[in-house]
Amino acid sequence: MNELGMIIDVSHLNDGGFYDVSRNSKKPFIASHSNARNVTGASRNLTDDMIKVLGNHGGITGINFCKFFLGESKISKVDDIIKHIKHIVNVGGIDVVAMGSDFDGIPDDLEMKDISQMYMLQDALLKSGFNEDEIEKMMYKNALRVIKDVL
Repeated sequence: MNELGMIIDVSHLNDGGFYDVSRNSKKPFIASHSNARNVTGASRNLTDDMIKVLGNHGGITGINFCKFFLGESKISKVDDIIKHIKHIVNVGGIDVVAMGSDFDGIPDDLEMKDISQMYMLQDALLKSGFNEDEIEKMMYKNALRVIKDVL
């Protein structure tokens, strides 16, 4: 896949599949919509080791806004998204975080209903201590870097 310029996505792989990709890919790979298992124990979320491996490969994890992967809330909340972002940054660094909302594939029980409300997350990130450069990386620059590195 590397030779074909394909971006490998591990979001729906089990743990063994993730590590198979990490051993065999020479290019960055992504978890397009996955969160931190240490914050919310969903098996689709990434372990701390996976987050480190992803970062060491130059890859990204797109934060999934689905409530089932964020926590115990009845709706998907910005505060829960921030918890996952902070954890992933702490474990793998700012360059590992991207947005993978999955707006088109999840129930509509969301505090942010669609892309037009992403300002809510940006405001919360600023209030949480992230600066403009870090927020730009998370919002698009990290994903753009991976696209350029793979293609």
